Amino acid sequence: MSVSYLLGIDAGTTVIKSTLFDLAGREIAGASHASSFLTPRPGWAESDMETVWQAVAITVRETLAHAAIDPAQVLAIGVTGQGDGTWLVDAGGAPVRPAILWSDGRTAELVKACWQTGVGREVFQITGTALSTCNQAMHLRWLQEHEPATLANTAAALRAKDWIFLRMTGVVSTDATDASHTYFSVYTQAYDDRILKLLGVERWRAALPAAPRPVEHKAPLLPAVANALDLAPSTPVVAGPFDVAASALGVGAAFPGDACSVPGTAGVHQVMVDSPVLEPADIGYNMCHAPAGVLVRLLPTMASTQNLQWFAREFYTAEWAEAQQSHANIWDVLEDIAEQEPLGARGVIYHPYLDPAGERAPFISSAARAQFSGISVHHTRATLLRAVYEGVALSVLDCYATMGAVVATLRLAGGGARSSLWAQMLADALAAPVIIAEGSEYGARGAVINAAVATGIYASYAEAIQQMVRPARTVTPVPGNHARYQALLHLYRAERQAMMSVWEARSM
Repeated sequence: MSVSYLLGIDAGTTVIKSTLFDLAGREIAGASHASSFLTPRPGWAESDMETVWQAVAITVRETLAHAAIDPAQVLAIGVTGQGDGTWLVDAGGAPVRPAILWSDGRTAELVKACWQTGVGREVFQITGTALSTCNQAMHLRWLQEHEPATLANTAAALRAKDWIFLRMTGVVSTDATDASHTYFSVYTQAYDDRILKLLGVERWRAALPAAPRPVEHKAPLLPAVANALDLAPSTPVVAGPFDVAASALGVGAAFPGDACSVPGTAGVHQVMVDSPVLEPADIGYNMCHAPAGVLVRLLPTMASTQNLQWFAREFYTAEWAEAQQSHANIWDVLEDIAEQEPLGARGVIYHPYLDPAGERAPFISSAARAQFSGISVHHTRATLLRAVYEGVALSVLDCYATMGAVVATLRLAGGGARSSLWAQMLADALAAPVIIAEGSEYGARGAVINAAVATGIYASYAEAIQQMVRPARTVTPVPGNHARYQALLHLYRAERQAMMSVWEARSM
């Protein structure tokens, strides 16, 4: 009897990945390819949509070639991708302009004005999500003012996974996880036109596509696309949830009380709830999860693992080159160095607000910037490296403390889940076990879990998770370290508060 598989596609900010899973959730084969990441102006972040699609096609074909399977063995395709952002298409389904990504900062002044006039607070009371530069409605507002011809040619405003779904199926749509935090009432979990009116973009209501639950967001693969991708015609394609919720689903965080952090390019820290959580007000997201009746309350930072990538690139170039020559893993090398430094980084604190667009959680400031403090002549690169690791961990702790969330167990997803040092830091900081699931492609696994439920392979999300998610390791807290991280958090927050006015003055 032939073995059956599920294909997951994850369209990240800088990398496109395809991964083949068996029905037990094991990663069988995979491929990755650089996405399109453009910076036409300082603070802008865009993608060429056709390049993104071609990267998807390359990774799908390479994955299937590596696996050497019959295309008919692929029972379904699950698609996920970066959230927020604005991917515009015309009536023929062609891109109108390059996609504006979630990390783009061009709307900073518009967002600031919304908060100053009270519009931001009104929107939060409806959506449960704070306005930020990531928000698609704010992108539409900017385009309305600066590129009216672009919107005049726009038939639909999509997100990353929706663009891929359109190319694979010909269907223009989105799903509830992507649409909910921008356009839904958090109480009705449906489009609310008050939001568009408040933000001055009501004339583009027709460009917002249907947004069913992820389990309902499916269509057959087009024959011509199937032929181009080496897949079987009419293979079910299921799009959603978007990468944040997909990663949570992919590590088993799906039901009220579950908590999951995704330290990736951005940092996403989330708890699953059964009703809206509007405190603290005007911060973070409330959005639909894949399982019906479950919401995700989350605080998303702008930068997480990219802090380490930046520091390694700028301060450990020789070690990086040596690691490449010897085929060593540079991240293992850096982790070994950081582990030799003591908890507290000898008094150095790092704030990981590295993104040019500033920060969006647990506070909103387009002027926020990364910084080291407490440096003396006695400190070394290794001290600063340790401080970068701790600064990212303190950012996570800051988010959960701001939400008032009691984290009994934390599940990790994203690239940062590969770091044993970060896992231990988070276990100590939260005084809670940290679970890392088997595998590494958690977003793609979440997408295929959703596809498995949508196509009836499994009867429920609970059954799919039971069959497809297993812990690889559990990290337990070191007694006594929790109090030390709490003391560090106090200093970390005090310095951040003290810098607010300085950041603002510097940006003027």
